[in-house]
Amino acid sequence: MAAAGRLPTLVACSANGRAVGFATLERDTPVAAEVHVMGVSRAGHGRDHGRRLLGEAERHLMAAGVRWLTVKTLAASHPDPHYARTRAFYEAVGTDPLEVFPTLWGEDAPCLLMVKPLAASGRA
Repeated sequence: MAAAGRLPTLVACSANGRAVGFATLERDTPVAAEVHVMGVSRAGHGRDHGRRLLGEAERHLMAAGVRWLTVKTLAASHPDPHYARTRAFYEAVGTDPLEVFPTLWGEDAPCLLMVKPLAASGRA
């Protein structure tokens, strides 16, 4: 993927050093960043690779002053069962569904925006 060459990318490795997942981050504003793309090999599912990747991404982003992590994925109105697992994963790590954009990616691909606060903003 071309984005991995130009955006910060984290890689998860198994105990034997083999790459099993990655997460590419994109800074959208001074206080918000997006998981541009993330993937874990099928063999790596259920082994906390994704959870650890996201945790490391959050630490990296908070150190840079980012307060909000966002991710876009297919909305629940789309029938693909793989994306149901994707949404469940993001919800399990504290990311809340915020808004559906029915036509952002085209009429057959409704986009769900999910958001996770990374740190208290310190604002009233």
